Amino acid sequence: MARTGSSKRRSPRRPPRSVEVAGQKVRVRVRDLEGAYGQFWPDERLIEIDRTHLAADPDEAWLTFRHELMEAALFLSGVGYMDTYQQEPVVRAMEQVFFPVWDRLNRAR
Repeated sequence: MARTGSSKRRSPRRPPRSVEVAGQKVRVRVRDLEGAYGQFWPDERLIEIDRTHLAADPDEAWLTFRHELMEAALFLSGVGYMDTYQQEPVVRAMEQVFFPVWDRLNRAR
């Protein structure tokens, strides 16, 4: 479960400065990434989101944040330490298969 690191209300489409994932603080930084939309640095417990991407399309950047947050969650849960585990295909499957179903179910409520 992820919780925002700040009690102040933020726009739902702008990433928080930090989140708690698996009991650990993961910082979130917006900066120029030169070609990447986002990235997660496990050793630093850091998610980075591209500044240009965020300015051009905040909704898409929010999905990028979600993608990087899933990578952080998988890594911090221990799954990322498996010898044969490839994280990107799992995250992509969640984005392309699981979340569309979840979103449809939530809209139907």
